[in-house]
Amino acid sequence: MTTARVSDTKAGAPSIADVQPHRWALASWARGYRRLARPVTVTRHVRRFCRPLTIEGAEHLQRLQNPALIIANHASHFDTPVVLSLLPNHIYNRTAIVAAADRMYRERLKGMWYSLRYNAFPITRGGGSEALSYSQWLLQNGWSLLIFPEGRRTRTGELLPFHPGPAILALSQKVPILPIYIDGTAHVLPPGTKQCRPASVRVRVGEPLWFEEGTTIAEVKQAMEDAVAMLAGRFTPRPPVGTTELALAQQREPAGVS
Repeated sequence: MTTARVSDTKAGAPSIADVQPHRWALASWARGYRRLARPVTVTRHVRRFCRPLTIEGAEHLQRLQNPALIIANHASHFDTPVVLSLLPNHIYNRTAIVAAADRMYRERLKGMWYSLRYNAFPITRGGGSEALSYSQWLLQNGWSLLIFPEGRRTRTGELLPFHPGPAILALSQKVPILPIYIDGTAHVLPPGTKQCRPASVRVRVGEPLWFEEGTTIAEVKQAMEDAVAMLAGRFTPRPPVGTTELALAQQREPAGVS
């Protein structure tokens, strides 16, 4: 099991906390709590602040089966309850949330509450393949994962480059990837704020992505980025992975040349 070492800023708490996935969050009593509490902790919470909430492609969620990777762009901490509110019961009841250890688990009690409320677990940013071990175990045992491949919230509204972790998981565990694009949550709960406010939110759900044997991590990563960008209406065809044309395009991007 991966241990994430993060600073704990609570007075009287140890300066370094060993944060591990709370496996008790998978216990029947914790799963029962989430099922019973969902109307309040997820559904009512989302309805209160997403006014209105518009969903396109919900049929792709209904056809999805566990285990799967559910990926979405990341603009706000409110993205998590929005996605959870969309999931049909058979997916919601067996979905775990990948959360940054240095952000969501800096304080022990808050981290425990996050694990209980959402079935979240900490992962170390930049932790390499070892950081994926618990994620792999969950997929192997029939759990789906909600993960934000950008790894952090965008401050500009533009999509950030995806990390390779979800691609590694999809290929190693042979599970589908369901892409989702969320627009508007940055107005509900902007980065750097703690108070939610009502705003219009729009969600687009794409078709699941399956990958054949022999597909590379780079190809899966690009396919995920393209799928979310297409849902956002920002898709620009890119040259194939590993080509000189792609390398030249990536060199031009920082200079603002499309």
